[in-house]
Amino acid sequence: MAMLEVKNLNVYYGGFQALSDITLSVERDQIVSILGSNGAGKSTLLKTISGLLKPSTGSIHFNGEKIDPLGPHDIVKLGLALVPEGRKIFSTLTVLENLLIGSYSPGARRTKDEQLENVFELFPRLAERKGQLGSTLSGGEQQMLAIGRALMSQPRLIIFDEISLGLSPVMVKHLYHAVNRIKQKGMVVVLVEQDVKRSLKTADFAYILQEGKIRLKGNPKDFTEEEVKKAYFGL
Repeated sequence: MAMLEVKNLNVYYGGFQALSDITLSVERDQIVSILGSNGAGKSTLLKTISGLLKPSTGSIHFNGEKIDPLGPHDIVKLGLALVPEGRKIFSTLTVLENLLIGSYSPGARRTKDEQLENVFELFPRLAERKGQLGSTLSGGEQQMLAIGRALMSQPRLIIFDEISLGLSPVMVKHLYHAVNRIKQKGMVVVLVEQDVKRSLKTADFAYILQEGKIRLKGNPKDFTEEEVKKAYFGL
């Protein structure tokens, strides 16, 4: 059984259909990429999976449990975490306070010290800056903090929304290395990106969205450059 299953999902904003008959699955022990240009429907899909939007039709199951009727806080408690686009850290709180917010659920609170140790091992720079305000961090450090906060919730599956947005190539390489380490620790990873080349190189399976529909799916190693261009740009 797949860890995450989305079936025949349709989502509207008023009279505009943002997602059309989306069906996808995320298997255990995988890194899955969901790609698409601006306006392709990536953010709408993530908001629906995480409970911020409700589908008009279709269903979403996580670990066999139907989650589309649930609110975001209940979905996080089940083990599905989102690292949002733009980081969305609390700039007036310290690094440590931001991280502890991620462990608000009863299960995560019981192991928060262990989770903190794991986050600081993954990102030593956060340990060095744990007393600093979020606003004083660089963009890359803020992204580390957003990832660390999500990890504090003890996720089974973690979704990264535009992990590389606005960051230097060196920092992006560092963060993708962290993503692979997260997978090695037993978590399932979903990458939602515009960085096509790096995302496809990292993923075990990929979906390319265009105008709210899946245009291409499969093992990225089997994709031709022409197929990717056609699916991504609608050429």
